[in-house]
Amino acid sequence: MTELTKEEKRKLIRFYYAHMGIGRFLTILEQYSKGWGYGDEYARYVFASYYEDWEEDYFGEEGIAYYIDAPAADEDTEIILDYQTFYQYLKDDCEDYLQQRPEDREKVQEYLQKIKEKFNIED
Repeated sequence: MTELTKEEKRKLIRFYYAHMGIGRFLTILEQYSKGWGYGDEYARYVFASYYEDWEEDYFGEEGIAYYIDAPAADEDTEIILDYQTFYQYLKDDCEDYLQQRPEDREKVQEYLQKIKEKFNIED
């Protein structure tokens, strides 16, 4: 598997949100804030704590892995991000969401704060 560029990673993560649908965005934020994975058979994510170090998909002690599988993507794709990068992308994705649902700003900000605290992320 070839290494994806930053732009390709962003495109696929945005695809994940589009695939899940805008109606699930707050649910996804809630799951992030608890450190729980979420998705369906074609697009999902898990945190590093999901895997034990002996498991084939183990990718380290920290971070998040997104899996976008065919036919949702051209080929099965895995994206692994450290928490800082994940959070920077997430802030942008939250702003995109709030363009459509400005009434959710307070809830989004609450979840972002919980996520920062959960994963010891510096802003």
